[in-house]
Amino acid sequence: MIDWVYHRPPESCHETEIRVAELLRKLQDSPHHWTIIWGYYYTDRQGVSREGDFLILGPAGGLLVLEVKTTLPRHYSGTGQWEGERGKDPIAQLNTEWQGVLHAIKEKGPCPFVEKRLCVPGVSSSPDAARVQGIDRSMLVTGNDLENWLPSWLRIFGKKVANAVTGEQKTAVFDAFGQGALPAEKRTFIDYTEGLFRRQFESRFKLLDQLCDNRQLIIRGGTGTGKTWHALEQAHRYATHGDGRRVLFLTYNKALTKQLKRVVAMRQISRGKIEVKGWEELFFQLAGKGLTLPGRDKLRKFFEIDLPKRVLENSRTPEQSRFWPKFDALVVDEAQDHDTEWLPETGAGNDETGGWWFIYQKLLHNGADSPASIFHDAAQRPTFRASERFQPETLARIWSQPAHVRLQPAVRYTRQIWQFLHNHPSDITRGMIEALGNGDHLPEGPEPEVSKVSESAETRTHIESIIRRWNADGLCKPTEVLILHAQSSIESSPLGDCSGLCCLPLRR
Repeated sequence: MIDWVYHRPPESCHETEIRVAELLRKLQDSPHHWTIIWGYYYTDRQGVSREGDFLILGPAGGLLVLEVKTTLPRHYSGTGQWEGERGKDPIAQLNTEWQGVLHAIKEKGPCPFVEKRLCVPGVSSSPDAARVQGIDRSMLVTGNDLENWLPSWLRIFGKKVANAVTGEQKTAVFDAFGQGALPAEKRTFIDYTEGLFRRQFESRFKLLDQLCDNRQLIIRGGTGTGKTWHALEQAHRYATHGDGRRVLFLTYNKALTKQLKRVVAMRQISRGKIEVKGWEELFFQLAGKGLTLPGRDKLRKFFEIDLPKRVLENSRTPEQSRFWPKFDALVVDEAQDHDTEWLPETGAGNDETGGWWFIYQKLLHNGADSPASIFHDAAQRPTFRASERFQPETLARIWSQPAHVRLQPAVRYTRQIWQFLHNHPSDITRGMIEALGNGDHLPEGPEPEVSKVSESAETRTHIESIIRRWNADGLCKPTEVLILHAQSSIESSPLGDCSGLCCLPLRR
């Protein structure tokens, strides 16, 4: 069984803490008595009052100080820096909490044995691993540890589990950290966590909350500003509005389309429907039968002229377009890849303006008056596709009530990458640099490395040495490395005819 002691108000709990509490809730069916204090205050050596996440008092062994992290920061042994906000040292933070807890309990009476761990529920790692992202595995409680808590507790406290926690020790812990808890400590856990989830969900995406009365949004955001996550949330809101809507969620990149289909399928909605489609998939559906992919040398003409021309022709023919699907709302991610201008060869008329968007509006029940949210960044349009064929100004003209919005700043990169990009500016990266702002908000990371190699065999050996070093330092696994090259195929890249690296196959 569990005694829960709540000190933290619901609106102050992060969703990662909620996940930890949800996993620990399984101890409710345990024959042993556990006490979990969620949120507590301690005083550091400088006399400053600080806040901690969880204290877990077990039936034997002692007390565990658990500091929860949403993501596991990396430790860069080369620079001694930590990834994260201003390079903060999470181990030092944990030690400060541990010392504060020890001091507070000893002032009240006999203190049980006290252990400490960083908790990262979003990470899974074998207990036998030496390090995880540069951090000693023995200092971590991961998601799989929480799933199998009793073995984890035995591993954390070792021989100390032979010692039962005495009544006097429990009293000292409660005197130090059990006072002033929120009322109704014994309330059912499920009601509490449901309230927390609701508050957390409602606190997200404040920008969408502020703009909810706008019929259409044209949203600009650089790389890493969260366009895709905002697009997913907006699609969900459109779908569940009123009695439910049928929402078309359009993308361009095939890999992203596949990923977003999985994400949408995982999120159950109470009403409405979200259909994720890539541009190619949608246009083939609208083109009907009779079109097949040509050889590689004719693919560009096919996608830029032949396929759009067939869809445009079908839009003029009631016998064809009456079978087209109809939607109530539209969300488009990667909108910069969706042409706002027809090529002359498609034969578009003067009243068929807006390029592909003319077709998208044909699929909406209320056409240009329909709810729509369009997320774009012109700087991310591929260089081989004419930039002038995507114009945000055209989007503004073809919708009835568009509001222009800008997302900022980007948070995907590290401060070192920001500095590297600033030191090596180009036309291609100008938009990305702009989205990163002044870099103050970016986390710490390793310094970018620049290497020069001359032959394919030397390139492969050098890349493998980098990957192995990163793996040994705990920065990443070989399976997490993305290798980019400037050629159309890997065979023509510096790697040459290479099928694998570090005994792993390359995914092309």
